[in-house]
Amino acid sequence: MNETLSLKPCTPAPGEILVFRFRSQWQRVSAHDSAQWLTQDETRRAALLPSPALRYRYISSRAVLRLAVARMLGCEPDAVDLRDDAKGRMFAQDATGDAILCADIAYAGVWIMLGISASHLGLGTSLPSYKMASDDEPSPPSRVSSQISPPSDSLLFSKQRARDNSLLSAAGHRSAIDHSALAPSEPAPALASASRGESWYVFDLPMPGQLCASVCSSTPLSTILAFGWSKRNDA
Repeated sequence: MNETLSLKPCTPAPGEILVFRFRSQWQRVSAHDSAQWLTQDETRRAALLPSPALRYRYISSRAVLRLAVARMLGCEPDAVDLRDDAKGRMFAQDATGDAILCADIAYAGVWIMLGISASHLGLGTSLPSYKMASDDEPSPPSRVSSQISPPSDSLLFSKQRARDNSLLSAAGHRSAIDHSALAPSEPAPALASASRGESWYVFDLPMPGQLCASVCSSTPLSTILAFGWSKRNDA
């Protein structure tokens, strides 16, 4: 992740995605800088979250996203504007608005995950037997789905759910992610709608333990630049 600080100004090529994985406690961005880079609306939103851990996670994710985009656009982090389109998909741009990047944020256990691309993208995560937490909401209680029993089936279901969640996010159906605890044979209506009439490209990301994560793009994937994974390519 320290390589994020040395990113040179660049715009992702078609089919290229930058993915970042880090913990909330990553110390290369100070709490003071993080607070300074947030907008008043984001600060109010963070204050409404029910626990200090969730507030810190939200602030860290926004701050590091601004830092990465600032390095790519050659501007300061507090000059990066994060906006959502009508479908809730995130865009990042500098003050001039000359360059606009697509972005997404997801959470997986202790990990914060960011994605940046020139085209629509989505990140999806899942933990076997547990419902997926949405972007800015607390994780649900530990509750095993009655539709999942054997551990192997649970892991396969979780992998597919991460892929589905990445597609839902990329297609602008984030609200459906919280209700995606249906069996694979019973796809959510939003998932069926997103899958129909448009091509999406999904890639599974390596994660530790039983965590599952995927990234989805509206253009064919040619290159994934990953930050926060070791050189040994371990999960």
